[in-house]
Amino acid sequence: TMSAGLFVDFKKGEVNELKQQLRDGTIDRDHKAKRAVMEKVIGYMTLGLDMAPLFSEMIMATATKDLVQKKMAYLYVANYAESQADLALLAINTLQKDCRDEDPMVRGLALRCLCSLRVNNIVEYLLDPITRSLNDATSPYVRKTAVMCCVRLHNLSPRLARSANFVQKLTSMLSDRDPQVVANCVCALGELLKNKGGIELNKGLVIMLLKRLRDFNEWSQCTILQLLSNYKPDEPNEVLDLMNYLDERLRHGNSAVVLATTRMFLHLTADNAAVHRQVLERLKPPLITLMTGGTPEVAYPLLHHIKLLVQRCAGVFDDDFDNFFTRYSDPLYIKVLKLDILVLLANSTNFQYIVDELASHAADPDERTSRKCIRALGLIACRVDEAAEPVLKQLLSFLAVIRIDHVISETAVVAKDLLRKLPASAEMMLPVLSKCITHVEEDKGKVAVIWTLGEFGHLIPEAPYVLEGAIDLYEEASASVRLELLSATMKLFFKRPPEVQHMLGRLLEAATSDASHVLVHDRGLLYYRLLQYSPQEAAAVVGAHKEPITGFAEEHDTEATDRLFEEFDQLSVVYGEPAARWHRPPCGEEDDESSPAQSRRESLVHEEQHAGGGGGGLYDMSALEGDLLGGGDFGGGSSGSALALQPTPLLEAEVFQQAWTQLPQTGDFDTRLSSIPDNADLEATLAAVGIKVMASGTRGDETKLYVYGLEVTGSMVCLAEVVIVLSQGVARATIKCENGDSSAGFSHLIQQAMQSC
Repeated sequence: TMSAGLFVDFKKGEVNELKQQLRDGTIDRDHKAKRAVMEKVIGYMTLGLDMAPLFSEMIMATATKDLVQKKMAYLYVANYAESQADLALLAINTLQKDCRDEDPMVRGLALRCLCSLRVNNIVEYLLDPITRSLNDATSPYVRKTAVMCCVRLHNLSPRLARSANFVQKLTSMLSDRDPQVVANCVCALGELLKNKGGIELNKGLVIMLLKRLRDFNEWSQCTILQLLSNYKPDEPNEVLDLMNYLDERLRHGNSAVVLATTRMFLHLTADNAAVHRQVLERLKPPLITLMTGGTPEVAYPLLHHIKLLVQRCAGVFDDDFDNFFTRYSDPLYIKVLKLDILVLLANSTNFQYIVDELASHAADPDERTSRKCIRALGLIACRVDEAAEPVLKQLLSFLAVIRIDHVISETAVVAKDLLRKLPASAEMMLPVLSKCITHVEEDKGKVAVIWTLGEFGHLIPEAPYVLEGAIDLYEEASASVRLELLSATMKLFFKRPPEVQHMLGRLLEAATSDASHVLVHDRGLLYYRLLQYSPQEAAAVVGAHKEPITGFAEEHDTEATDRLFEEFDQLSVVYGEPAARWHRPPCGEEDDESSPAQSRRESLVHEEQHAGGGGGGLYDMSALEGDLLGGGDFGGGSSGSALALQPTPLLEAEVFQQAWTQLPQTGDFDTRLSSIPDNADLEATLAAVGIKVMASGTRGDETKLYVYGLEVTGSMVCLAEVVIVLSQGVARATIKCENGDSSAGFSHLIQQAMQSC
C-alpha cells in the first residue's frame, strides 16, 4: 500500500533524481529502498505526471525477484507502452521469460502485462504464452488470467484466435476444478461467441453449473445465472429440478444474486400462469426483506423490480402494503418509488390504511414529498371506486385546514382530475373548491380552479363573480391563467349569458389586444370570430361533449410492461424503458465476419468497386473516375464520382455549425427508400464508409440527421442535412462541401448507405 506522503507537490528536476536512483546499483541490493523509489514513480504516474522518461530504467527493474517491485514495474510498463512503443519491445523478452517462471504469481502477472501492451505487432508474441498458461496444471491464478487474455487476443486478431481453437479449449475448461476459472470462461466465451448467439447450453452443462453455484463469489454467480436464464427446459419435471437447485440462492444476502435468481425463476415459469403466480409468492419474502433491510442504494433497484412485478401480476404484493410505507429517513427517490407502488397496491380492502398514511404526509416539510402524496391520493380515488369518497373528504380537509401554498395548489389540481373522472362528486367538492381561488398562489392551481368554474359554473351560484375578480387581475396573470380564463368564461357564457356577457366582452378585448403572448391573442381572436360568425357554432365548439374517463392508458399498455419484463434484472427496469430506447451498441465492431456493420461495409465496398469498372477499393480515386451511369455529365458532375473519406473523422460541434452557416449549398437529392432504416443501423452503415452523424432526432413524421465526412487527401469537409419523411418513405438531403466537385460523391455514399440498411 502506498503511503499518503507520496501525494505531495512535484519538485522540479525530480524525474532526473528518480532516474539516477533507479540506476544506482546500491539501491538494487536494498529492496526497501528500491520499493520506495518505485512507489514514488507509480504515485506520480497516478497523479497524471509524465514519468515516461524513466521507461528504460523501469524496464530494467522488471528483472527482479521481488514480487512487489515486479508488480509496480509491470503496471508502469503497461501504462506507458503505447507512447514508448519502440522501447516497449525490449520488455517482451523479459515478460516471456517470466511467463515460464516457477512462481505462479509471477507467471500470471507477466502474462497479464504482456497482453496489456498496446503496441503494434504484439500478436505474434501472445499465442504461445496464452496456450501454455491455459494448460497450467498447478495454478488456478495463471489459468484464469490466461482465459481473459484469450479475449484480448481475439480482439487483436480474431482469425488467430479461431485458429488456436480457443472456443473449444474454454468450453472444456467449464468443468475446471477452480470456480473462478469457470466464471472467467463463461465471460470469455460470451465475448468470443457474442455474434453467434453465445454459449450453447445443454441440460448437463446447466445442471453442472447449478450444482457448483454456491462455490462461486457473488458476481460470478450473477454472471452464470444470467447465462442460464437463456436456457429453455424441454420437460416440466426439468423445470422443477432447476428451481430446486435455485431455491437456496433466494436466501443469499446479496441483492444482485437474488435478482438474478428471481429472473431465472420467472423465465422458467413464463409459460405456466398458475406456477408463475406461485413462484411470485415464493419470491416476495426475499425481495421485501432485502428492500426493507438494505441501504437506500440497494433498495432503489429492488423497488423498481418490485414495481414491475406488481404491474405484471396484480394482487401478489397487496397484503404487504405496509412494507412500502415511507420512513422519515428515506431519501426522496425512495419515497417516490414507494408511493408509486402504494398506488398500485391499493384495493377495496386495504385502501383506507393507505389513504390514512398518505394523508398524514400531505403537510410533510419536504414539498416534493407532500405533492407526491396528494397526487397519489388522487390516483387511488380514480383506481379504486370505494376509495373515492374517503379521498374526497381528505382533499376537502386539506383545503379547509392546511394553509400551505403548494398543498392548496396541488389539492386543487387533483380535485380537478377527480371531477373529470367522477363528475358525481361535484356536489361535494364545488362549494369548497370555488372559494379557494383567493388562497391559490401557483399558476397550475389557479388554472384548475378556473377550469372548475367554467365546467361546473351552472352549479356554483357565485361562479361569474369569482371569474370576474380573476378577470380584473388579468394584467397580473400568467399566459396559462389567461388561456384558461378565456376558455372558462366562454363555457360559462353559454350557461349563464346575462351575467357573463359584459365580462366576456372585456376579456376578449383584453386578449385580442394582448401583444405579449401570441397564444392568448390567437385564442381570444378565435373566440371573438366564432361568436361573430355564429353563437350556436361557438357553443358547439367550446362546450363539446366530453367522454367520461374510464381508465388509464398506462394500465392498458401491457406491451411496454412485457418488454421490460423480458429485460428483468437489467438497467432497463430502473430506467423504465427497454434497452433499445436508451442503449446504442458501439459502432465499428468488425472483429467477426458475421458483424452486421462489417457486412454492410463489405457490401458497399463491393458496390463501389463494380461501379467504377473493376479494381480498387472504396477509397481508390483512380478506379472510380467518370459517370457511374455511363451517360455523360448530368448536372455538372457525375453522381458516382469517387470520394475518399477518412475512416474515423472527428469534427467539433462548434466547427460543424460554423461551417454549415458559411458553406454554400453544392448539391441535393430526393430519393425513395426501399424501407425505413433504423437510426442505429443507419449511423453504423454511414460510419462504415467514413460518414459520421453529428446530431439526429425524430419529430413527428420526420427523422433528421446532420452528417459530415472529411476527405483523406486533406482537411476538406463535406456536410449534409438528411430528412427522412417516415410516412412517405422518402429521403431528402442538402449537401454542402468546401470542394464542389466532392458533392456528388458524398451524396452518392449517403444514398448507398441508406438503401443498404
